[in-house]
Amino acid sequence: MSNQSQKAPLDESLARGGATVYTPAVRVLVTLLRRAQPSLRGSLASRVLAAILLSALSGATAGVLPALVGVAINAITGKAMPKGAGLAGVLTAFLQGAPAWKVMVTALVGTLVTVAVSVLSSHRGTALGAELTAALRIELLRTVLHASPREVDAAGQRLSKNKGGPPPPPGVKMPEIKGAEVVKLAVAREAAQVADFVSAVITGLPQALFTLIVVATELVMGGLSMVLLGTAVLFISSRFFADRASKVVGTKMAAMQQSDVVIFGQLGETLAAIEDLRLLGARKQALRELAESAHRAADARLAFAGAIAMSGQIKSVFAALSPLLVLVVLSVTGLAAEAGDVAKLLLFVPLLMARFEALDALRTGFIERGSVLRAIVDLLTLPEFPTPHPSPAKQGDVAGGTITFNDVKYVPPGSTNKVLDGVNLTIPKGAVVGICGRSGCGKSTLVRLLLRLDEPTGGSIAVDDKDLTRFGPDTLASTFAVLGQASKVFERTIGENLRMGVDDGPPDGRLREILKLVKLDQLAEEGEGKGLATRFKAMPPSLSGGEQRRVLLARMLARDAKVFVLDEPEAGMPSATAEELLKAVSELAAGRTCVVVTHAPHLLKSTFNVVIDGGKVVAQGTHEELVEKSEAYRALLAEGIQRAAKGPMAGPMNAPPNAGPPRPPPT
Repeated sequence: MSNQSQKAPLDESLARGGATVYTPAVRVLVTLLRRAQPSLRGSLASRVLAAILLSALSGATAGVLPALVGVAINAITGKAMPKGAGLAGVLTAFLQGAPAWKVMVTALVGTLVTVAVSVLSSHRGTALGAELTAALRIELLRTVLHASPREVDAAGQRLSKNKGGPPPPPGVKMPEIKGAEVVKLAVAREAAQVADFVSAVITGLPQALFTLIVVATELVMGGLSMVLLGTAVLFISSRFFADRASKVVGTKMAAMQQSDVVIFGQLGETLAAIEDLRLLGARKQALRELAESAHRAADARLAFAGAIAMSGQIKSVFAALSPLLVLVVLSVTGLAAEAGDVAKLLLFVPLLMARFEALDALRTGFIERGSVLRAIVDLLTLPEFPTPHPSPAKQGDVAGGTITFNDVKYVPPGSTNKVLDGVNLTIPKGAVVGICGRSGCGKSTLVRLLLRLDEPTGGSIAVDDKDLTRFGPDTLASTFAVLGQASKVFERTIGENLRMGVDDGPPDGRLREILKLVKLDQLAEEGEGKGLATRFKAMPPSLSGGEQRRVLLARMLARDAKVFVLDEPEAGMPSATAEELLKAVSELAAGRTCVVVTHAPHLLKSTFNVVIDGGKVVAQGTHEELVEKSEAYRALLAEGIQRAAKGPMAGPMNAPPNAGPPRPPPT
């Protein structure tokens, strides 16, 4: 029923079909053929070509089979077709003088070959769909991994809107869907649907076209072109009446659903007011009203059933007209109605109808999947981010890690508000710098720009006097080791987590030393199934939140990077743990440049701290200097005291809000 009800709105889309629908499918296939890596079974292009050739052969053999059957029947009945009368005539000449049993064996072999080729083609199409699914998923993920996170999220939002769906009920606000979640579904689910459809086109289109070519050639050469024309008329008429029937089905179904909604509403009202109806003496009235609605619903359901029955019989009616078409053609052309001729034509007409329907199904398939096809193309064509530089910096170009922000500005896409407005800051090699400020002041944005997760809209950033725009993904990964707010421990062993992204990582002995440095002695133990071989599970988590943050800190330390970047490493941790972690950062940095975004700068043994407010650097200096001269810094410390009193957060202090700024830690 659902298929029937979808046809009516689909017809409006079919009228608007064309290049806008077919082009995305072609672009998906071309992109896969261009990017997909060869496997043990050869290149994807060779497998697509093999599927097309096998499909064409299947269509050609299917087109020859009716003529072969006709020749066999004529041979059995002792009738021979005149030479040259189409493919049947060619087959007759080939089998001239052969006994009937040989003709029958030939027909049987031809039938078996046709079936075998069809089965092989179907199997190849299914296998190709699986191969295209794998290739498309790989390419989608590769594109997403190399694109801007903001662009990926925006593409996911576009995909969510393009997929459509029923609008929410009045007054109901649907929850906002994250673009990344939609992209995940696109890679996992929509990719399979698109790949299967592209495979169906690759295998179905050649089969249908070659069958039509072979059959049309046979009919024209045999003087039976009227059969071809008549079958086309039958198909067009069948489609016309089927479309009209589907519209009626859609209308009747809507009426039936509406009548059920009325009953549902009446039942809700009645059951909610049973006592009132009894006290008012209105029970009979309520029952009478429901009975009227129930009878209307029954009439609507009956009308819908009649429309479905009529729609379902249209194809059968036109299939039943096939013999009549054959008789009309034989009568008009004056050809002898030999058994073989009639059998051949009776096989040709439904074969033609089936191939016409196959072509039309592919056309409607393009329309139905148009939005998904365009969304997949949108994902596949996301630009690479960061944009490659014509003269990129090499991984060994960064020696120390001096960082310079020169009049850096940033305005998010689609916004006019400046998150950063002229930041000027120099972080010397080997310095440990705390970046602090109220939420929304631009601290994390500054880090994102430093890591090229976003690009400045003004100014420049340099590392060791080399412009950051020259740093590609590999150079960035070797320059910066990062512990971010959203950094995660992967569901792998601890050893695999610490070596993530590093082909030739530190030896086990060094990893155990790092785990001990971050106070994870239990994970530094040796032995089978424990220590580095311990597998982390996310649900339920096999490590506490604090232990996970320590593993992430160990992963950062295990990288041979020039600059450490930590974005609120203490977030969500108990006060004592946060204090211990922040105090350990400068010790574990071992002379590397270290940039720490934190709400508790007084706990960090920093070279100096930087206060950001309103997207600008408003103060910088040591903790002691800032406590003395910066009102903004003192206010941040007071806020930290208040947050610490409420529970796990970015500071260990439990002093009351009026206790004043904390004293600097001893040096």
